[in-house]
Amino acid sequence: MALWGFDLTEAVDAMVKIVRTEDGHQGGDISPAEFEQMLKQNLDPEIVRPGEMVSGKVVSIGDEFVFVDIGGKSEGMINVDEFVNAEGEIDIMLGDVVEATVVTLRDGVRLSRKLRKEHQTDSVLQDAFENQIPVEGKVAEVRKGGFGVELGSGSKAFCPISQIDNHFVDKGEAYIGLTYHFRIIEFSQEGRNIVVSRRVLLEEQDKARARETRERLKPGILMDGIVKRIMPYGAFVDVGGMDGLVHVSELAWDRVENPADHVSEGQAVKVKVLGYDPAKDKLSLSIREAGVDPWDDVELRFPSGQTVSGTVTRVEPYGAFVRIATGIEGLVHVSDMTWAGRVRHASDVVNVGDSVQVAILNIDRERKRISLGMKQIHADPFAGIGDKYKVGKPVTGTVQRIGAGGVFVELEEGIVGFLPGSLAGTTRGEPLVAQYKPGKAVTLTVREVDPERRRVTLESASGESQEERSEFEAYMSKQGVNKMGSFGELLQKALADKDKKK
Repeated sequence: MALWGFDLTEAVDAMVKIVRTEDGHQGGDISPAEFEQMLKQNLDPEIVRPGEMVSGKVVSIGDEFVFVDIGGKSEGMINVDEFVNAEGEIDIMLGDVVEATVVTLRDGVRLSRKLRKEHQTDSVLQDAFENQIPVEGKVAEVRKGGFGVELGSGSKAFCPISQIDNHFVDKGEAYIGLTYHFRIIEFSQEGRNIVVSRRVLLEEQDKARARETRERLKPGILMDGIVKRIMPYGAFVDVGGMDGLVHVSELAWDRVENPADHVSEGQAVKVKVLGYDPAKDKLSLSIREAGVDPWDDVELRFPSGQTVSGTVTRVEPYGAFVRIATGIEGLVHVSDMTWAGRVRHASDVVNVGDSVQVAILNIDRERKRISLGMKQIHADPFAGIGDKYKVGKPVTGTVQRIGAGGVFVELEEGIVGFLPGSLAGTTRGEPLVAQYKPGKAVTLTVREVDPERRRVTLESASGESQEERSEFEAYMSKQGVNKMGSFGELLQKALADKDKKK
């Protein structure tokens, strides 16, 4: 009797070498009678059907077959090369439990964990088709609309491009020469027309993995995943056969504008389960929560008062956000940007992408907020200002701008003095800009210094306006005193007028 290409009598007459003994060591022989008994038991199928998944313990390991006790009187046979690992060693031991598929009942119960190409015959392929058993095949070529796949015994099959993977395939050349497992979805003309699909197997595997995954899902567990799709609002990650969403806010501790800048399709990632809704079958994941929270030791890394470097990431009217470390952003309020007066909009001082030096002002770890200051890294220019700018002393500055009530003059960085229009020394009706153009250097006199209110009031060097001078000179002229006359001359004339009245 022939059994899958060899003669039973010859097999029984030959001495069968046992690869492993019951204690797991190499060596040990069985007699032809014992081996024949094993075969007879194997040839007595009971209950099992082709395509059925069975499980059993390994009871013997021979040169060509591994015998598995699948219950009852039957023992299944699996080709030993299905257990050979990459190092060429047989990776199975007596007593190990294996799961396999019943391939055929012809000449006994033949099992396979994977129907390898070299074991395929026309009848085996027919059984595989009828019983939906996966077969092994090698992608040989790209054809119109799909691939040519080589099966066993010279059989060739066609795999549509839509069935080669569980996602869209653009470049079929990447699959040439690769060996996969396929499901035969069409078998006709006595095996001359065979159509196979790899996709159905992948989807079945994903469904089986997903069932197992759902059973162990609970918030807080860490899982390994693969990025499947990237959307503007986040990324979908495959974790054990099911997809979960990592929202854009959960991709990183830093602010994320474009998810594609942080992850790529096919990338392996570690994720943390945030929640699962069984009714909607929606899974929420986080990549950033799977790592170390940078805020855990923020107070140790950034003590109050420390000066650090940062990058401006966002500018708002009320201030600028500065990134000082991975996942750590702080706010510089407009009031803390410069000592040089009021800032109307943060963009007047900084722009996105600017590198800046900032001081740590305050940390709120619970709310994940840090207050930063730019002006605080410089000394307060108003400290000791009364000694530097004494009342009545002349000072030189640069016209900064003209306001509604006067002129703002920058005396030095951080100190801007105010020159009221009434003390600017201009004639009535003369615009301030006529004498005080922005950028012009001017010399004025300190009129008042108020350190508490952080104000320096200035006046023109003469201390009076041109209009006041003109009125004074007109009065002097009426009195008959030359405008260049001295105070003594004016006094003498006044005394003379008094004598006349007597």
